Amino acid sequence: MGATPGRWAPPLVVALTTLVSFAPALDNQFVVEWDDGATLVSNPAFRGLDGSHLAWMFTATHMGHWMPLTWISLGSDYLVWGMNPHGYHLTSVLLHVASSLVFYFVALRLLRVATPSRGETGLRMGAGAAALFFAIHPLRVESVAWVTERRDVLSGLWFLLTILTYLKAVQPGASRRWLGVSVGCYVLALASKASTMTLPPLLVILDFYPLRRIGSRWRQWLVPEARRIWMEKIPYLALALGAAVVAGYAQRGFAEPLAIRPAAGRIAVALYGLWFYVYKTAAPYPIWPLYEIPARVDPLALPMVASGAAVALLTGALFFLRRRWPAGLAVWIAYAIMLAPMSGLTQSGPQLVAARYTYLSCLGFALLFGAGVARVVDGAASRASRPGFARAGPAMLGLALLALAALSWAQIRVWRDSQSFWSHAVSADPPSAIAYNNLGARLIEQGRLDEAEVLIRKALQLRPEYEDAHSNLAVILERRGQPDQAREARMKLGYALLRRGKLREAGAVFQREVDARPEDAVAHNNLGVALFLEGDLLPAARQFQRALEIKPDFAEAKRNLAAALAQLR
Repeated sequence: MGATPGRWAPPLVVALTTLVSFAPALDNQFVVEWDDGATLVSNPAFRGLDGSHLAWMFTATHMGHWMPLTWISLGSDYLVWGMNPHGYHLTSVLLHVASSLVFYFVALRLLRVATPSRGETGLRMGAGAAALFFAIHPLRVESVAWVTERRDVLSGLWFLLTILTYLKAVQPGASRRWLGVSVGCYVLALASKASTMTLPPLLVILDFYPLRRIGSRWRQWLVPEARRIWMEKIPYLALALGAAVVAGYAQRGFAEPLAIRPAAGRIAVALYGLWFYVYKTAAPYPIWPLYEIPARVDPLALPMVASGAAVALLTGALFFLRRRWPAGLAVWIAYAIMLAPMSGLTQSGPQLVAARYTYLSCLGFALLFGAGVARVVDGAASRASRPGFARAGPAMLGLALLALAALSWAQIRVWRDSQSFWSHAVSADPPSAIAYNNLGARLIEQGRLDEAEVLIRKALQLRPEYEDAHSNLAVILERRGQPDQAREARMKLGYALLRRGKLREAGAVFQREVDARPEDAVAHNNLGVALFLEGDLLPAARQFQRALEIKPDFAEAKRNLAAALAQLR
């Protein structure tokens, strides 16, 4: 009985500290212009749990994701809170607190297996430190304080429960029913977010180290006992492959074609991300809410080359030290595997890197931190005659965790609302055209046209073919009573859409210009070009003819009409 308070003190500290650290998120609003609008504010499909809502949740691939369990959690929030954002944030924070608690017990089991010589006090403090390092690190803020990323905290909870129950199932003398519970938790993890498909190789890594259920030599992999261990992975692997197929289907139309970003650029982005998250784990300031990917990635640019070199050196060093320090290589391989779906090899979205991608992938770093703390605690206990040393370790640990909590508090304020989000995002380095444009759009809504124009033009300097920025600039000029300049901005928008192959959208822009100015020969010619490229030859020819009726010496329209008639014949 006397050991009970000490036994439960670390997880209690983890839960309370995590809750306090993320309490400011409860005052946040929805970030409407950054997916919360499309996911929640303008999406009535999730608002309820009746038959029609559930049917949508299990079949929808809204915004490129299949995540029925996440939709169910959001639908449950709606039934309780309506569209009050504070309730949604409360649920996300509580899910994150639950994940931090589960990770404490995962860390305790792994540290106990990896370092059996450690004292129980050191192990529990190490597990607590690992859980806190994971839970209150500012890289977690994006997943917790952004309601759209509910899928991160919910899938993370089920992912960690999958590992915890797996660890219980494989311990000597344990009931094999735990393996069934683990597989069930994995189903729920995949139904929350498909990127948890990386679990099966992670379980294999755990079997190698620290569980040592599989030997390091390949001949040991084929003995009967090892074959039984491989057979355990079949249900996980089957589920993961199924999730990969569903995720690929959901991403159709969202994943970037290889022609737009060649393989060399994708590999450079993946290597950049591998090093970026290591660096930001160690030095988590500043963390920008948006790291926009350049329109063209140069694999030979200094940041890309330096990141690739750092990854190669670190990989080589950990491989060289694998016998003396197997934990380092095991964590590194697990990190790379879990990061792979979001690494940029299959680019989806405007981000080069994103803090939310660390929610599960960087768990191993937290374990290494906890192992270091456990070692320090044991060292302090063995130097009981030196009280200064015994006090210095906990004090330094407390200061480090306090610094992480303070940085998280500051980062949570970034996600307070759309205005705060974009005001912070425009300070990013390198600068983001999306951030400048979206903050400008906010200022347009507030009638601050001069300030908005400065931001919109900055966005166009960064990305001259940025359609939304051209459209917003046209709105500003129209509201100022400058119709000719607004027309020019809309024309540039149409040209930008044509260059990006968005023919239907370009045609809609030019059609509006024709409707507004039926005697404008250039507008008719532009609409004809969009129709011609889309394959509507006869309507295109009529637009070119109309342009020539208005302006008989219009050479470009003559050439376009000749091309259209030639194909029609």
